[in-house]
Amino acid sequence: MALVPPAEPHPSQPRILIVDDNQAIHEDFRKILAADSNPSVDLDAEESMLFESVVTEKSTFDLDSAYQGQEALAKVEAALKSSQPYSVAFVDIRMPPGWDGVETIEHLWRVAPDLQVVVCTAYSDYSWADMRRRLGQSDNLLILKKPFDNIEVSQMAHALARKWDVSRRTVEQMDSLDRMVAQRTVELRRAEKALLTIFEASPIGISLSTLDGRCLQANPALERMAGLSNEELSGKNLVELGWIPSEAEFESLQKMLTAFGGVDAVEVVHRDANGDQRTGLLWLRVVTIECVPHMLAFILDITDRKLMELDLERARKDAETAALAKSEFLANMSHEIRTPLNGVLGLSALLEEKEFSDDSRSMVRLIRASGETLAKILGDVLDYSKIECGKLELESAPYSLREAIEWGAELFRPKAKEKHIGFDVRIDPKLPPLLQGDGTRVRQVIANLVSNAIKFTEEGAVQMEVEVQPGTGGDACDSIQIRVTDSGIGIPDEKIGQLFRAFQQLDASTNRRFGGTGLGLVISNRLVDAMGGRISVNSVAGEGSTFTVTLPAVIPTQATPQVPDAAEQRLGGLRVLVAEDNPVNQIVVKRMLASMGCEVDVVSDGAAAVAQAHEASYDLAIFDMWMPDMDGTEAAREIRAASSPLADLPIVALTASATLTDRETCLNAGMNDFLTKPVSLAALREALLRWGAPRRARPADASAVSANTPGHDEAPVHDEAPVPTEAAVL
Repeated sequence: MALVPPAEPHPSQPRILIVDDNQAIHEDFRKILAADSNPSVDLDAEESMLFESVVTEKSTFDLDSAYQGQEALAKVEAALKSSQPYSVAFVDIRMPPGWDGVETIEHLWRVAPDLQVVVCTAYSDYSWADMRRRLGQSDNLLILKKPFDNIEVSQMAHALARKWDVSRRTVEQMDSLDRMVAQRTVELRRAEKALLTIFEASPIGISLSTLDGRCLQANPALERMAGLSNEELSGKNLVELGWIPSEAEFESLQKMLTAFGGVDAVEVVHRDANGDQRTGLLWLRVVTIECVPHMLAFILDITDRKLMELDLERARKDAETAALAKSEFLANMSHEIRTPLNGVLGLSALLEEKEFSDDSRSMVRLIRASGETLAKILGDVLDYSKIECGKLELESAPYSLREAIEWGAELFRPKAKEKHIGFDVRIDPKLPPLLQGDGTRVRQVIANLVSNAIKFTEEGAVQMEVEVQPGTGGDACDSIQIRVTDSGIGIPDEKIGQLFRAFQQLDASTNRRFGGTGLGLVISNRLVDAMGGRISVNSVAGEGSTFTVTLPAVIPTQATPQVPDAAEQRLGGLRVLVAEDNPVNQIVVKRMLASMGCEVDVVSDGAAAVAQAHEASYDLAIFDMWMPDMDGTEAAREIRAASSPLADLPIVALTASATLTDRETCLNAGMNDFLTKPVSLAALREALLRWGAPRRARPADASAVSANTPGHDEAPVHDEAPVPTEAAVL
């Protein structure tokens, strides 16, 4: 039996075995092949001609010798085992006393059938016919007559070595192809089995049909969808099954299938086994099986999805209706509450400027504080509503955190003094002068935290600290920490999880004792989160709490122009036109403006405001948004449509509404600014400084708004001795 060597790389030099009992013959072969001693003969050309291949460099050979047939067989077997087989053997015909050449070749071919053999003989012991009878017809056998011709020996060695190498490579390639075919066959059988499994198990209905739509095979899912067996489906098309309404529509699908090779997601209606109407999506593809085109159909039942979509659409409409009703209710309630509240706060602020006894002044302050508390509660509810609806928008503008901290300190220091508790503020000197963000919302968070700290502290002290957290990568500042620490009632560990839940306080006694809506921390947490920061709390029951706000330190690329200090401005002599339908608010706004030295004309509706603006020259107009007949936005549009200089009149909206939609409506109508009721002296003064100072360049940015704009509903800030508002509590 032939020995098949393992598939390993061939030796770099062809190996040739010389089998002859004469030592001199071995020396002759070595002289001819080892040195390739006849350079005058160009064997490359002969080799190229013989094998029709590209001319290559001459080969050098690894020669080995055997002196008897048995020794030659042993060497051939050893070479095969070591994966270094001989490619050519030159075998002498006579080798007494053992095997002769023919017998040796028979043994060699049994173990190495591809070995190229050259019979070397000087006698006619065997005729060619005898050799063919003994060895069989073989392309691997040549005869070389002694004495040798060097060129002939070299040609034979080169040609037969190349032939052996090509033959071996061909066999290996065929073996490799056989293995690949066998492996591919196994894979195809597995794939066929997998496809059959998928076909049977798929929840999507699948059918294989002729191109005219006649069903050949259907999977169980399609059988269930149609309520028919495979035999009942066989031979029927989609029209006969009732899934396509008409032959014309089916022909249209066939044309699409022919033109584009497929049809995607066509909605079809069919009846199930119970006769109920079902909806499905149909996909069609052209597939070729044994050179014959077929139609492959996929049908996905989407009835439940369609019903769910209808339910979701109804729910969406109901939710939108409810949200609209809620928004309208909040807008109406805001308007109805803020309008009289503006009168309460405005008149109380004006009364504080009068000369009163201490008792009367104390009562006026209580009236004002109560009104501000009501305004804060209303603002919290509106803020929470906007947050829940996802309509809360933050501004991005340069602001001073130091000013916001100092504002909070000044606002609540009188309350701390009244309760006889300490109040200390520490600000890191490395705090940047300006940060980018929503400064008003930062103030709102500070007010909530400080108000809570003072409210829940009966003795001891409250401390507010601002610390700069150093940045990485060379940045001077990465984040800002604002810590508010108190020595108040503290929070039990099991109650901390309730802090940021809406309308919840630690227990009923907290609400009775301290009051509040339970929204302050919820809103603060949402605001800080929207700013990209976080709030954390560390508290011990009976000992106090520390609330820490961490905000990203975004440094503005350039600062916006600052509003000049009020002390440097001359508001006296400004002519202001006020359009307000509420008599109390007419008095409040007029007296506030008069207290700043302004000349004020008041009208009750938009039409009168437009007529008055045409008759007299004004430096500023303040229009209420909601007025009978013609409201403030309509009046603003008419004035903007007039010719200059009237069209350039600065107009400030005054409204009891507090939504972003109202703000956008005012700005789109051509108004320059937006004030919400109850309006404070500080907010009104800022608007005058921004838009109404005579002979002063006015801001070109019509989107600039004062601190008292929608979304900024914290307690009003007054230049007079501030009264702390009752900020939202836990």
